[in-house]
Amino acid sequence: MSPYAYKVQKLSKTVRWSMLGVSAIVLLFMSYQLLINGQIRYVDSRPFMMLWESNEVSRTILFFASAPILFLVFYSIYWMNKLLLEFQQGDFFSHTSFRCYIGFVWTKITSILYGTLLNFAMGMWHSKFYESTDLVVKIEFGYLTTLVLLAIVAHLLKAAKALEDENKEFV
Repeated sequence: MSPYAYKVQKLSKTVRWSMLGVSAIVLLFMSYQLLINGQIRYVDSRPFMMLWESNEVSRTILFFASAPILFLVFYSIYWMNKLLLEFQQGDFFSHTSFRCYIGFVWTKITSILYGTLLNFAMGMWHSKFYESTDLVVKIEFGYLTTLVLLAIVAHLLKAAKALEDENKEFV
């Protein structure tokens, strides 16, 4: 094994455990905010927050409407953990690591689309109870560039795997 590959494996292990630790802290904070303070901190929608604070809308319905965001957070953590575990074991270009990477990318795309849809739906629902509704549907340029970069990396990983397979057949 090359020293560079060994360094990448060690770095993957460190990043994996750091990611799991930070994720646990963030998820515990969000759980504390929800269960103890009765606040949702994982939705960035002003109409949602106003509906959450009002007494006219069921918080249970709002929670279930926002629950896919939590599911996508867990799923994203799952794919990243699995990908970094593959890297930690030295499987940089395996089909499993590629599948993990693609799973992570699709989770991010789904998360952005669902967040946008939820924000729009909450704005429409908010307008049923209040005269004035400020609906801001935002898709940040940074998200789009990140998704494009992730897609490019996926293409490069696929090409690298094809080259590796071709080299194995040649030898």
